[in-house]
Amino acid sequence: MEFTETSFFGVLEGERSRRRRGLREVLQKVKKNWKRTPEKDQSNENLENNVTRLLDKLIASHDRRIRPNYGGPPIEVNITAHVTTISAVSEVSMDYTLDLYLRQIWKDPRLAWESDVEDSLTIGIDMVKTIWTPDTFFPNEKKSFFHEATSHNSFLRIDSHGNVLRSIRLTVTANCPMSLHTFPLDRQECALEVESYGYSTKDIIYHWHGTNAVTIDENVHLAHFTIGEHYHIERTISLSTGNYSRLTAYFMFKRNIGFYLIQIYFPSSLIVVISWVSFWLNREAVQARVAIGVTTVLTMTTLMTSTNASLPKVSYVKSLDVFLGVCFFIVFASLLEYAAIGYLMKRNRSVPAASPVQYYETEEFFEVQCHPKYVKGAINYCDGVLKREASRKKSRNRRDSSMKNYQNNNIHHRPSDGHVDQRIPLLSMVPMPPIPFKPQNGAWGKVRPAQVDLFSRFAFPIFFVIFHIIYWTYYINQ
Repeated sequence: MEFTETSFFGVLEGERSRRRRGLREVLQKVKKNWKRTPEKDQSNENLENNVTRLLDKLIASHDRRIRPNYGGPPIEVNITAHVTTISAVSEVSMDYTLDLYLRQIWKDPRLAWESDVEDSLTIGIDMVKTIWTPDTFFPNEKKSFFHEATSHNSFLRIDSHGNVLRSIRLTVTANCPMSLHTFPLDRQECALEVESYGYSTKDIIYHWHGTNAVTIDENVHLAHFTIGEHYHIERTISLSTGNYSRLTAYFMFKRNIGFYLIQIYFPSSLIVVISWVSFWLNREAVQARVAIGVTTVLTMTTLMTSTNASLPKVSYVKSLDVFLGVCFFIVFASLLEYAAIGYLMKRNRSVPAASPVQYYETEEFFEVQCHPKYVKGAINYCDGVLKREASRKKSRNRRDSSMKNYQNNNIHHRPSDGHVDQRIPLLSMVPMPPIPFKPQNGAWGKVRPAQVDLFSRFAFPIFFVIFHIIYWTYYINQ
């Protein structure tokens, strides 16, 4: 195909014309947008001016000192609460702390308007100071505060029909009386109460807004408690200043026992088991058995003291006190068991097998006839007191007198050949009557130390196991 000069310039001219048309269209669009922007800004400015004039008109015609429908039926205030966190449940101070969004809904006909532009207005917190709001408070609170980071956490929303919604973020520490009879296997029920401070039922009546008026965030967890069911009620209370409408939300808390099992129940049970070791030791090992008994008693005392130091000083017995008290009783009984063993051992040693030979010294020598069966050869086995002759420093005349008396009184010792024995005995046995022993015929007289140890080896563990079964069965089902 061959191109001539005329055709070439014709194609070039057509391309230029198309470009001119595209440029004209772009310029036209820019001009249109340039014209629309001032119109839009002008409309926004007009809307702001209309809202400003509307708010000024509502404030000017509104008296915040008087409730809506003054002199007529009471105004109804609907309440919703969404709990975001529950930070602490304290049995010492008897309270709990929670963060929540509190929303109040009521109708004020004085704030209604007719407009086709806006159906509702969301305005800042400054507007709250210029309109009437319910004087809601928490009767059972100990302290509470608003959140103001980075600004006051609240807003106000008004629709064209005069319905007002106020939302506030609060942290409330509320009173929660607790019964610690079953501590730490207890369940506590804590309440959050909402009421008007000054308006009676003639002016304000509170209602929960819907069936799910109170909700708890799914991420709320506590270390020592498990959050159970919650419910809410409406009631009217009578005070000296009149009848007031009160809303109450109840939260159930079940205490987690894992911490107390690790820190109290397991250690105290092991201390009791350690005290039983003394039953298997030799009865003559006095130091070992006494040391085990005293150590376990002191350890249980320390454990009981440290545990009660972190609890409120209540005047009734808690379930934990019952457990620690029984453990202390068993440990102390183990120590008393060895005291009973020592008494029985001492009593058995006091029974004489034979009267011992007793020795004493006298100034003059006397010999008492001894029965032939107690004399074997040159040894005298008489039961009695062995006496010896007076000191050699005494005069010979006195000793001779003693020998004459001895020879005259002991003629039966003369030999059969008629000769008198001239030897001076140095030692002689004086028989003494045996010490009478009265055996005990009571129950203790038949009990041996070995029997007590054997009985304790089985009685103490069986008693402790039975106590555990009764204890856990009773308090878990409470």
